[in-house]
Amino acid sequence: MNDPQWYLTIRRYSGTGAPEEIAQRVRDGLLPTLRQEPSFRAYYVARIDGGGGIFSATVFDDQAVARRISDHVLGWAGDNLADLLTGAPLITRATVAVHLDAERKGGESYMLVRMTEGLGPAAGTLPAVQDKLVPLTLEQPGFRHLYTGRDETQPDRAIAVSVFTNRSTATAAHAQVAALMAQNRDIWPRSPQVLMAGEVIVAALA
Repeated sequence: MNDPQWYLTIRRYSGTGAPEEIAQRVRDGLLPTLRQEPSFRAYYVARIDGGGGIFSATVFDDQAVARRISDHVLGWAGDNLADLLTGAPLITRATVAVHLDAERKGGESYMLVRMTEGLGPAAGTLPAVQDKLVPLTLEQPGFRHLYTGRDETQPDRAIAVSVFTNRSTATAAHAQVAALMAQNRDIWPRSPQVLMAGEVIVAALA
């Protein structure tokens, strides 16, 4: 459940290219490179709800490799997706403090990225995450995976990537998380915000 040496990188790309074409190029060209890394743990790509681009999440258990791969992904996307995406991506990095997998495998069909700001030191909030949020998350219908930790550039901000079987289960779970946080404002003083969400078009696990 706890993997403090896992590293999460989220990239948000703008563009109007067909997500299906992006997914095919990623599966054929980029994914094999990611999967051959011994420290590879997970990779997801999703279309942004409402259109306008895609976002991805990569997880590695080695920070140096995560940084190197991030540079590789940027170069690969520039060389292979320039006709489908526009400009450089918005990148968010976090050190994973809590990682959860559902017992039931498969069905990684919808991804949601949540941000919670105004948090105290991680050492003080982690017990509440483990005691309150972990059980709530694991009991959610359709839950598959969770990767959450502190934003590398803003220590009072937590970033969570959740993967579910569909949009309705993800939305319902987010509402329950927000309600729990509202009941514990001493730990989570601000309401969580959904940064991006959408249908998963590429999913790979180690």
